[in-house]
Amino acid sequence: MKRWLTVAAGGVVTVLAAACTGCGGPLDPGTDDPHTLVVHSRFAPGTYGADTYSSVVEQFERENPGVHIKNLYNGDDIFNSFETARLAHKESDVLLINLYDKAYSWTELGATPPVNRYLKQWGLKDRVEPGALKAWTDDKNRVRAFPWTGFTWPVLVNGKLLHRAGIKNPPRTMPELRAALKALQAKNIPPMTIGGNDWSGQKFLMQVMQGYLEPAVAKRVFSRGGYCAEPQAKKGLRLFAELRDAGLFVKGAQGLNADQMNADYLEERAAMMPAISSTIAAVPASLARRTKISGFPVPSDGTHDKPTVYNGATSTGIWLTPNGTEKPDLTEKFVKFLYRKDVVQKFIDKSGYVMTMRGQQPSKGRPLVSESSRVTHGGTVSEAVMPDDYVPAAVSTPLNRATSLAYTRGTGVQAMCKALDTAYRS
Repeated sequence: MKRWLTVAAGGVVTVLAAACTGCGGPLDPGTDDPHTLVVHSRFAPGTYGADTYSSVVEQFERENPGVHIKNLYNGDDIFNSFETARLAHKESDVLLINLYDKAYSWTELGATPPVNRYLKQWGLKDRVEPGALKAWTDDKNRVRAFPWTGFTWPVLVNGKLLHRAGIKNPPRTMPELRAALKALQAKNIPPMTIGGNDWSGQKFLMQVMQGYLEPAVAKRVFSRGGYCAEPQAKKGLRLFAELRDAGLFVKGAQGLNADQMNADYLEERAAMMPAISSTIAAVPASLARRTKISGFPVPSDGTHDKPTVYNGATSTGIWLTPNGTEKPDLTEKFVKFLYRKDVVQKFIDKSGYVMTMRGQQPSKGRPLVSESSRVTHGGTVSEAVMPDDYVPAAVSTPLNRATSLAYTRGTGVQAMCKALDTAYRS
């Protein structure tokens, strides 16, 4: 029997009230009003993209008199908040959230219906880039949600700081990177900032490791663990340890988080930073003009022949819920609206979003985001396997804790791989 039918729902509404932060309207998100669509998202006022989202919601309501969008907001707790609400059958009608962690299991468990037939019936399938549709489809050919936003995740390089150290271009090979480390250190410029104590550091550790991890092996190890038993993984960890001990990272990287990492780069205290597109969109214009987009160098005897980047199509999907399917006309109007070319272009132009729709134009106002898309999808880099697509949901947080050890200078390969493997048994 499915988990949603077996877990007791007593006291759920009370818990939900505590979990839903910044909710618009009453804390109970459920409503039977056929003219109100309840949308649960991270677009709380002041967050990335919130102004654009607010403006398009207002536009939707103007274009559809008598229709109201009731917004509920959560931050990182949105996954738990949604599950809690679903247990009480009080969930929102539409959920705007990334495919990550617990969300991978929702369609299988019946928490969210697949959207295959809606994509076809509503005439939206051809709007989606094929790669995005594939990314949102599970192994039973169920499309979990309407693909909406994606991401790029290259390395940002401060050209001014490189120039100060006598370096003309971002390093593309390991010899060039090692030479750049020495040159930057000679000028007392920290080479790279990183959130060694959270998800940002975990992703970068896995990216460096993939210098020697073949994609098929990376997928297997990310899925099941076994880092200590995999020679390619240990070779990749050895490369990471060598670069770490050679001074690649800022001092105390093992204790930093993504916010501190971003501050280091934005305040020009480090020459490089791996950055997801939402961060790239926040780079001030003056710094953006000095920033170059690159991949991370790979070893000459490794798996890839070009510097690596992450990119993907799973930043945000438009999920329907069982409650939402009971308002088919209203959900259809809203989803079609969010897919409309002029609305999608607003997110690109005003917030620097990487959208997964066909036929859109690059952002003129945020050229660094456009450049990241050009480089990431061009022929000068190679795409690394995104760990989030394979790491089990229960492993994500323990894996972040294990990552901190890897960023501590002097930690050996065996200790690193043991910590990673332990995360899979937590």
